[in-house]
Amino acid sequence: MTKHEEFLWELLLHEIETKAELTHMYFDCFTFIAQTEQLEAFQLHKKLRAESRKALEESDE
Repeated sequence: MTKHEEFLWELLLHEIETKAELTHMYFDCFTFIAQTEQLEAFQLHKKLRAESRKALEESDE
């Protein structure tokens, strides 16, 4: 295996590990939100953030 191929495999492994960590963090946050009965507030916050990001994208165009 060349150094370039080895680097690409290491990069791919790092990306997979990062996605796994983010998935665990998301699950932990979502579980906490559900246990503290803040699910509706979280869903509203998520909707508002999505709308805000969309407005920013449209203003950049």
